[in-house]
Amino acid sequence: MYYTGIDLHKKTSYLTTINEEGQVVKQANLINDESLILNYFTSLDGPTKVVIESTGSWYWLYDLLDGNGFEVILSNPTKTKAIAAAKIKNDKLDSHMLAQLLRTDLISTVYVPSIATRKLKELLRHRARLVHDTVRMKNRIHTILIKNNCSIPFRDIFCQKGMLYLQKVALPQHHKEQLQTYLLLYHQLMDQITPLTESIHKMAQSHPIAKLLITIPGIGPITAMTIIAEIENITRFPSYRHLSSYAGLVPSLKASAGKQRIGKITKQGSPYLRTALIEAAQCIARMKKCRINLFFRRIIVRSGYKKAIVATAHKILQIVFYVWKNKTPYQEVYHARA
Repeated sequence: MYYTGIDLHKKTSYLTTINEEGQVVKQANLINDESLILNYFTSLDGPTKVVIESTGSWYWLYDLLDGNGFEVILSNPTKTKAIAAAKIKNDKLDSHMLAQLLRTDLISTVYVPSIATRKLKELLRHRARLVHDTVRMKNRIHTILIKNNCSIPFRDIFCQKGMLYLQKVALPQHHKEQLQTYLLLYHQLMDQITPLTESIHKMAQSHPIAKLLITIPGIGPITAMTIIAEIENITRFPSYRHLSSYAGLVPSLKASAGKQRIGKITKQGSPYLRTALIEAAQCIARMKKCRINLFFRRIIVRSGYKKAIVATAHKILQIVFYVWKNKTPYQEVYHARA
């Protein structure tokens, strides 16, 4: 059995293959060409396990090797760095170290979602990026109005009446031109976001797990599909605490010499899942007659808004875990005081 570590980059990849004794069998620095990489592996005289660091460009290489029957593992770059940190670092040493960690079974692996789930992730993240761009356009428009001391007569300047106001508002010519540009970009972005939103809503209506998650207060179709895309399989988490750790919603802990120091949340794991839950918690803060809102209000009195939002996001994730695992919708339960 051989073990191959691949240090993947944008244009090239450095491959190192070692045997069961840890001796280097083959090394090569290849252009990211599929035929060249496959030829490298077919030239080996035995089976090989492959490890790739989970970077932003692993999709094509993983699918290529997995589709050709190779056993491929994705490594967690953060934890790999913690195990094998070195002052001398280059592509050759990195690929060799990956191969050695794979041989000694010290690789911290990353879950690889199915192709269908990856497509869903890309769809949701594409929409999220466009929404973020619309917020940037809105902020720039507000900045122009503030610079010119324009009083805004509407709570939402981007409603239908607000748009008419923006077309007629008196501004210096240079600011008027900027405003028209930002409005044009805003409308173009909204034209792209609307069909994406409708498509995701249709997916949620037909997805059995999404139907269950939407019964939880604060969770709508977009948030439900985001949770599904980021988790995919709830059974890979033994408990909701493991799921919370994956979302980065657990407090950091430093313990030494019998002393413990609990810090802020770790923010490790899926940032998209954590963001979706934080947004759901912010919706809960505006709700009434909701059990989770009562939880939020108890925390905010004691710890303030930010900590209450994080605690509520953690609470929502706990409910998500049991709703998904038990395949039962969320139900409000009120206990009358005696």
